[in-house]
Amino acid sequence: MNKTLIALAALGLTGTAMAQVSITGTLATGYKQTLSTGTSTVLHPVFPVTINAATPGSTASGLGVDTSQINFTINEDLGGGQSIKAELALAGADRSGESTSAAGVSNGAVTGRDAILGYTNNSFGRVQLGTTRGEAVNSGIPSAGAPVIDMDGKLFQIRTNSDFISYAAPIGPVIFQYKLSESSNGIGLGAGSAGPAGTKVGQRTTDLAVVYLKGPLQLVAAYRSYDNRNSVTIASAEGLTKDNAVALQAGYDMGVAKLGFGFVNTKASVGPQVTDLTLGVSVPVGAWNFGATFSRSSTSGVADAAVTAFPSAPLSALSQADFKSIMQRADGAATGMSIGAQYNLSKRTNVTVKYASWTRSGYEQFEAFGASSNLGEFGYTTAANETSILLSHSF
Repeated sequence: MNKTLIALAALGLTGTAMAQVSITGTLATGYKQTLSTGTSTVLHPVFPVTINAATPGSTASGLGVDTSQINFTINEDLGGGQSIKAELALAGADRSGESTSAAGVSNGAVTGRDAILGYTNNSFGRVQLGTTRGEAVNSGIPSAGAPVIDMDGKLFQIRTNSDFISYAAPIGPVIFQYKLSESSNGIGLGAGSAGPAGTKVGQRTTDLAVVYLKGPLQLVAAYRSYDNRNSVTIASAEGLTKDNAVALQAGYDMGVAKLGFGFVNTKASVGPQVTDLTLGVSVPVGAWNFGATFSRSSTSGVADAAVTAFPSAPLSALSQADFKSIMQRADGAATGMSIGAQYNLSKRTNVTVKYASWTRSGYEQFEAFGASSNLGEFGYTTAANETSILLSHSF
């Protein structure tokens, strides 16, 4: 149940405005079992060069907390059609290790999640600033609200955090949005746009989106442009960079079922591109909600990229042509699917059973390579899978 606190905030000599503070949250815990993809061809390009054979995946399972998050939302009416909304989320206030660092040393530490401050003026629209984690690729509208496992970091791209500023304005039933996000390499005030020589700044993104949400139909069209492009070589400090991405989403509520569709095409600066597709369906039946998503990620163009774009000595003991022949194993298609069932014990409590299976995509392979200068893994492996049973309560 939402716990709401009412406070009065003075507005100079013009009177007072009411600020409403809502505290909500989610706690989800249960059991998960995973089978990893294993590895395909593993290339260590730095001397001495070693090419290791593919390995099978491994199984892991156990109990634990999936989500433990507290959300603070503050709405303040400034009068005259103006308002302020602040959103702050904290996670990991438990002993589960949900917020554990890579080194495993921060069990129980509270960490920040999305933090957004927005100003709305009914005359011209809404401005937001904050730090958020990138939205899950093809979730939301394409997944049709199905209780399934997201393919981010599995089949689709790896989600990252970044600072941003955005502007949105409604014109009739259509919402237009502009958003500038800084590089995830530099989160924090005074970082993320530029840095001293030799510092890997990363890529900022500019998004233009058109959103139509009316009745049973939902439509989104978006274009993303990346800066700091490196169209010469993936062996420099910036590594593999992207040029642009085009996304389309569509959803329709039929009453007895919801349907979703998602399409994303991302182009890399050295030539390759990745096309992602998702189809989703969810069917409510009484207290139950059944759903499924089917996804495909295809990578093309690595084989057609200029051989000069690939690493050479002294970074690698391989020739550029040899390095390219290994990396072009990322060309191809990967698929994934997820099914799930959710039973609502009440409006705030539910039990979900989810299953997903996927193969590692070329997109994810390239991003993994870009994150490490001494390890590359290219090619398609046997499918991984994940099964989870969760009890969730929202308050």
